[in-house]
Amino acid sequence: MIQLTCREMLMICSTSRFCKILIAVATLVVLGGCGGTRLIKEPQPLTVQDALATGSDARVSASLDWVIVRDGPGTWAKNADWDEYLVTVRNGSTEAVTITAITVTDSSEHRHDAVANRKQLVKASKQTAKRYKGQGIEVKAGLGGGALVVAGGLSAGVGAGAGVAAVYGSGAAVGVTAGALVLAPVLVVGGVVRGVNNSKVNESIEARQTLLPLEVGPVSAQVFDVFFPIAPSPIEVRIDYEDASGEHSIVMDTRDALEGLHLVPDEGST
Repeated sequence: MIQLTCREMLMICSTSRFCKILIAVATLVVLGGCGGTRLIKEPQPLTVQDALATGSDARVSASLDWVIVRDGPGTWAKNADWDEYLVTVRNGSTEAVTITAITVTDSSEHRHDAVANRKQLVKASKQTAKRYKGQGIEVKAGLGGGALVVAGGLSAGVGAGAGVAAVYGSGAAVGVTAGALVLAPVLVVGGVVRGVNNSKVNESIEARQTLLPLEVGPVSAQVFDVFFPIAPSPIEVRIDYEDASGEHSIVMDTRDALEGLHLVPDEGST
């Protein structure tokens, strides 16, 4: 059995008259099935030396340890249209506290709630890009993520993502008999592969996401793994919590560490 990549299938298909008639219509569909979001077979672990941002009050302190962006360090899914925030909350008091919400505010002062569904994340990210475009600002997922490496003092090694690394086999390869390849089966396979990939990615998001509310015991710490639609150049991460005395909030200023994230620089800017 011959194993062909998506690009190879298209090249073979281009030599057939039947395929030539249909390929203009079908190319986007095929590439969508081959090049969409998918799990990475062997995601690379990471270790972050320094927190990107911190915040505290008299009872609780928090640190933004990392943000996994599209195809950036720590990523486990290729071509992701969302952000994954890793936050540590430390309860220094002698009473339990309950984390009720974690939110991110982007540079347009729009607050994003956590989402644990791939389809909803992608939809919300597109809405964000459209909203910024209306302001004359272009958004591109993952752009500017290199600044995180400097801010977080990133190095190779076992890190927060290592224990939840997802594994995905080479299901995208398609077996065909030589000379028998036609466009219709390619379209079917492309759609199925994309559906399977999306399902696996969604399962991983649901498994990784920390469900709220969540209690943090006295004098203890908890790591939160939270997904958001892309938040361009976010200005803050807010943590809401409750204890016996009522409701409280901690704000981590992210303007320095995450400045320019997902934003396409203006022409002529340096």
